[in-house]
Amino acid sequence: MVKIVFGGSAFMSGATLGSPDMMNKVFDALLTSGVTTIDTARLYTGSEEAIGKQEKRTQFAIDTKVPGGFVPGSARKDTIVSHVKEAIQKCGIKQFDIVYMHSPSADVPLEDTLAGINEAHKLGFFKRFGLSNYAPQDVQRVYNLAKEKGYPLPEVYQGNYNPMARHLEKDLFPVLRKLGIVFYAYSPLAGGFLSKSLTDLDAGAGRFNKDVMGGMYNDMYNKPSLREGLKLWSAIAENEGVTKAELAYRWVAHHSALTDEDGIIFSASSLNQLIQTVGSIRKGHLSAEAAESIDALWETVKAEAPMDNFVWLQGQNGLEVGDIQNSVNL
Repeated sequence: MVKIVFGGSAFMSGATLGSPDMMNKVFDALLTSGVTTIDTARLYTGSEEAIGKQEKRTQFAIDTKVPGGFVPGSARKDTIVSHVKEAIQKCGIKQFDIVYMHSPSADVPLEDTLAGINEAHKLGFFKRFGLSNYAPQDVQRVYNLAKEKGYPLPEVYQGNYNPMARHLEKDLFPVLRKLGIVFYAYSPLAGGFLSKSLTDLDAGAGRFNKDVMGGMYNDMYNKPSLREGLKLWSAIAENEGVTKAELAYRWVAHHSALTDEDGIIFSASSLNQLIQTVGSIRKGHLSAEAAESIDALWETVKAEAPMDNFVWLQGQNGLEVGDIQNSVNL
């Protein structure tokens, strides 16, 4: 089965699970559930510091991300090294499992970025190098240059993947499989879209408030064909006898293009939701009828389906990362 990873955005400043007491309960629940990896990022304000205050943090593998294109200049060699060093100190650990570049950077030469990754790796700051939100051709460029220079090769890719966002299957996955890079899926609920109703969307519930996160999730998913797809999604879940959220998690974990070496990243706003989500993922396969219906649904929405959050941000004039910094897995 795919690896289950908990999203450290749940520990951001002001988050419902971000207090020391709640985090202690979350860590206990994760360990009891057999989830031993936490994924955070420099952009998840307060998350690294909060993790560092938990005594049980050493029982987890911790991953983090350097902003890259989300924050101009952060992909420079010296900045990468200082970012990762600071992150280790804040998390209170000796080494990260994975350090990702959170997004590609157009303002820094790739040679400089990879030199920074190499230096941080030589200093023992992390075990594995990862990429997130990179286009297929850029993954290949990173791999080729890293191999040429003798730098750490990318081993993990973190991307936006769910039943309403499957474009990666066509262009990215073949590159990853060829290069031996595993895939960790973020946003398996499409930012909550797959657990909502049309009424919720129209009311601006959660991340679908147009004033929240710069309107990112609303712009990405609240489109005519996807709204029609959401009606079909609700019907599939009802026929299967499961919640819409469970339908999404089980599809990603058991019916998608992921293999046992890949992973699924989830977050939660309550302990009960955390426990339910892990339980849902571990229930296993959906019925053949449900899986076939989800594949058919994709054909009706793919023309308007989004790529990833970084692609969306690039298309927004004047919007800065701070406007959407409370986004899960950006």
